[in-house]
Amino acid sequence: MVEVGLRGEPITLVLWEEFGTTTLHHPPHRRRFPIVSDHLPRLGGLSEPEKYERLVERVPGVWWSDTGPFAGLHELNQVRVEYFRHVFGGFGGKRVLDVGCGGGILAETLAAEGATVTGIDPSEKSLAAARQHAKRSGLAIDYRRGTAEDLGGGGLEGTFDLVFAVDVLEHVDDFDRTVAGIARVLAPGGGLGFLTHNRTIAGFLQVIWEEEYVRHTMPEGFHDFRRFITPDELTERLGRNDMVLQEMKGVARAGDGSGRRVLTDDLTVTYLGWALRTR
Repeated sequence: MVEVGLRGEPITLVLWEEFGTTTLHHPPHRRRFPIVSDHLPRLGGLSEPEKYERLVERVPGVWWSDTGPFAGLHELNQVRVEYFRHVFGGFGGKRVLDVGCGGGILAETLAAEGATVTGIDPSEKSLAAARQHAKRSGLAIDYRRGTAEDLGGGGLEGTFDLVFAVDVLEHVDDFDRTVAGIARVLAPGGGLGFLTHNRTIAGFLQVIWEEEYVRHTMPEGFHDFRRFITPDELTERLGRNDMVLQEMKGVARAGDGSGRRVLTDDLTVTYLGWALRTR
């Protein structure tokens, strides 16, 4: 549970039993930020698909805007694509599934580099944006409505050379079913590329507190700290489903003020990596 007060009262952060309770106070002489940016809706209490539906409805064009809450995803896409291109030896000619594809940011990059791409997402409004943008970009991508948890029942077993689950594992309703479904649709020897957030105090402060309540670059309530995933938890679930972790790297902002992302060995906040299906 996270209790946040933003009108000058103390802010109580109940982060998790093992972290205890932390109370923060606003500095008395610092200008306080507005409660939320005028154009961003509050998303707390909504289901994960409803969050995206509400956001796309409230902010048309949000997926491909260079100034909206998803602008950071385009910056992040550069470093994650470079990393995955290297570890998987490129994407050309490979059958690829983008789980939780949203508006198609990653899917379009993969398709432009020669992959045959299928994207699934539970948000119909996000898929409509993805289809529209792919058409304008001249890219053929098979976008389907569906959830990560239901991958195993879609007739796609053993279909894909690569599956990507980036910025989605921390949003699914059933983490175990999601990982099991990914394993089922991967061909033997196929690769999984992932990116998610670690359930640490630092992860909460950077991803939720700073982005949603201080800088207001993301809507309030967009992330649920309880769904963040530790590297050990992810490694264990992969192994349980015949996938072997190969590497994890941390993702952080460069220290030069540019906002660009760089890879580090620190997995404390955001991390990516890859795994192979063994059989």
